[in-house]
Amino acid sequence: MNVGLIGTGYWGKNLLRNLLTQEDVKNIFVLDYNIENIKKNPNVKYFSSKKKFFAIKDIDIFMISTPTKFHYEYIVECLKLDKFVCITKPFTSNSSQVLKLKKIFKNTEKIFLDHTYLFHSSIRYLKKLLLSKKLGKLIYYDSERISFGKFYKDVDVIDDLAIHDLYILDFLLDGAMPSKIKVNSQNIFGNKNFISNISLNYPSGFFANIKVSWYSPIKSRRILLAGNKKIVEFDDNENDKKIKVYNKGIDYNPSNKINQWLYRTGEIEIPNIFHQESLTIMINEFIKHSKSKKKNKSIFEHGEKVMKVLSKIKKKL
Repeated sequence: MNVGLIGTGYWGKNLLRNLLTQEDVKNIFVLDYNIENIKKNPNVKYFSSKKKFFAIKDIDIFMISTPTKFHYEYIVECLKLDKFVCITKPFTSNSSQVLKLKKIFKNTEKIFLDHTYLFHSSIRYLKKLLLSKKLGKLIYYDSERISFGKFYKDVDVIDDLAIHDLYILDFLLDGAMPSKIKVNSQNIFGNKNFISNISLNYPSGFFANIKVSWYSPIKSRRILLAGNKKIVEFDDNENDKKIKVYNKGIDYNPSNKINQWLYRTGEIEIPNIFHQESLTIMINEFIKHSKSKKKNKSIFEHGEKVMKVLSKIKKKL
């Protein structure tokens, strides 16, 4: 398997590091316009010419890790060659570009999305809990992603951080779309949204709160997912105890005039979850996806839904 990696910046370096450990990967070709200033690996072939790079017939699959504004043009180049392509988040600059891809190309099953948290062992455990019904009826999702930077020129804090929660929610809720959206954002420097609070309401009564910030001295990556039986916490800053399941809840009895709300509390469960780097899992699954003979368009459809919600959020700004 020969891989063409487009972009070796902040995230591209991590992709390259993982690709170099893959047994299925024989050769890696890199396209980067800043080729003279990057630290080169002797096992990688580097190109600064887009024309020469896409003329390489030996490349089997592509991975795109450029600034978001370039995603669409490179996706087009890959699909023209009828090659499988993996794109880092966000999918494209806007939802209209996703619609264009859908209209122009019939081979969108070749698109794979690096929605990294979907390959995180803890997020997959959350999905397992939901399927087991142990949390009961879902009530709310509360997320906090705050840190000091990293700042980007072509996207804001919603594109950079809140996008994680949008695709996690799409995964956990089986593609359910919010019926009501509220957004409160703050531009601190120039016209960039550095801080944002997003509220999503769903037809089932479930709601989600998403807090993101590029301007916090404290780094937090935390999710609370609450049901009427149990509440689960995912703290990605923890090394080992990333998941805690709280046996807490409230039993509501309107006929009891003295005490309608009975508090229920129990032990905290900390499951033993084996954590492998999400990027490694993602690349393995991308390679597997590229080898499959089935035309699976569900990944593209998932990305399309997430971009639609992102577009609606941006319209509220």
